[in-house]
Amino acid sequence: MPDEFEQRATERVAELGDGVGGGSSGEIDLESFAASFDLFRLATRTIGDFDTEVHRPLGLSMAGFRVLFTVWVFGSLEVRDIARLSGVSRAAVSGVVTTLEREQLALRQRDQADGRLASVTVTDAGVEKLRLAYGGQHRRERQLFGVLDEAELHAFTATLRKLLRVRLDDDAGQLNPEDR
Repeated sequence: MPDEFEQRATERVAELGDGVGGGSSGEIDLESFAASFDLFRLATRTIGDFDTEVHRPLGLSMAGFRVLFTVWVFGSLEVRDIARLSGVSRAAVSGVVTTLEREQLALRQRDQADGRLASVTVTDAGVEKLRLAYGGQHRRERQLFGVLDEAELHAFTATLRKLLRVRLDDDAGQLNPEDR
């Protein structure tokens, strides 16, 4: 059941009228709007909660945690790959890595053949900070998703994975045939 904000937003979007919805009919798809609206709100609220309640008290920003986590998962990554995988711009990644280096949580090493390239690794202190941060975050994750039963959580995760494979470009909404 939609809350007041979603109801009002849906009504206002519907008032925009025909022609703004794209697609062949030009009508606004209010279900797609509601899904996007709620996904954005949930992501914003969850990221804000993790940042305020978990990461900031440990001296990390949410961007810092995402970069640290992304590098930790792969062991070593170039800045451009961190940006692509973590959803943070290259410039932001560079700034975050500088902060993580200053805190001795990460180490950046320039490529000897091409000084423009740099790979980043997580230090032992970074792994310990990550362990603490993820422990706190996971407690929040379990609290949030604890309202779903196992089947609902599995279906939700499968749906998110499917949406993550969608290419948002001129062929918006198209999945690769092998991803269907």
